Amino acid sequence: MALVPHANVCIDRWEARIEDGRAEARPDVLPSAITSWNGARAACEAAGYRLCTVAEWQGACAGPEDGRRVYPYGDTYEPGRCNTAEGLGPEERKALDRTGQRARCVSPEGVFDLSGNAYEWMADSDSTGMTRALGGGNFSVGEEEVVCIRRSPLYQPPDQDIDGIGFRCCTEPS
Repeated sequence: MALVPHANVCIDRWEARIEDGRAEARPDVLPSAITSWNGARAACEAAGYRLCTVAEWQGACAGPEDGRRVYPYGDTYEPGRCNTAEGLGPEERKALDRTGQRARCVSPEGVFDLSGNAYEWMADSDSTGMTRALGGGNFSVGEEEVVCIRRSPLYQPPDQDIDGIGFRCCTEPS
C-alpha cells in the first residue's frame, strides 16, 4: 500500500483483484473489473481493509489541497499515458490493462491507474443511500471522464456488476 499523508490514508498501489474472496493488489495482473460494490466491499473486508472514501480516493489522485492535480500525474491530459480511449491507434482495441502496465500512469505518491483502466467503487453513497460512488474512468472513456475530481459525481447501484468497474482498498496509516 502507498501512504498518502495529506489524505491520512494508505491506499492500494494497484487496482485490486479478487482471489479466494479476498482483495489482492499487485502489479501485472488483470484487476477484477466486473465487480459489484457489494463484492468489492466484501473482498476488501476479507483482506482486512475497506473501500476508500471519496475524499481518500480523490486525495490520492489529486494530491494535497494546495496543489490539486487534474490527473494523477499532473494538470495536462496526455493521451495514451493511462489506459483511456484516447491515444489509441485505429487498430488498437479498447480493453482492460494489467495493473501498472502503463508505468507513467502513476501519482507522485506511487499509486497506479487512478485515471482510466477501470472505474473504481468507493465507500460513499448518494444522498438517497441507494447508489455508490465511482471514480477514475475506464478504458472506454476519455479526457473528461478520467479526472481526479469530477464535476458531476458518478454513482451506480451497489448490487450491479458492470464491465469496466473495479476497486482498490484503503486502511488507516499505522
